[in-house]
Amino acid sequence: MNTEKNASYYSRYCGAAKRFELVGGAVLLIAIVLNLATHNKLFSFTLLLAALGALLLIIGGSSLRPHNLVKAFAQQCAREPGREIAQGLLDAIQSDKKIRLVQRSINEVDTAIGIYAQSEDADPALIRQLHEAKDAHIAKKAF
Repeated sequence: MNTEKNASYYSRYCGAAKRFELVGGAVLLIAIVLNLATHNKLFSFTLLLAALGALLLIIGGSSLRPHNLVKAFAQQCAREPGREIAQGLLDAIQSDKKIRLVQRSINEVDTAIGIYAQSEDADPALIRQLHEAKDAHIAKKAF
């Protein structure tokens, strides 16, 4: 637990998404095994359990997609500009060699960087790194 407090915001976010995937996969597996063990006698219950597991698995998996990571951290940084969240945005941008975003999402990243740059605790080196990472890792997607 103490190591989780020392972990970065980005790594905690990714850890939570991975836990969603793990729990969702386990619930889905339990539903399948339960359905096979009861020979479809609890079909409605196991179907609901499987749907819940699949939903958790999908949420966790989609949260780990590079473009969703960048958008989530950009939105968070725009709402609550702070060094830890801005560092999370930088980590999200650098999480993949090339991240393709639509123009609206690129604008959200620019807005987040601008809002962080105007905040009281803004770190000029981090702002520079954010701009450099954005230019190096983010590409415009047509749609």
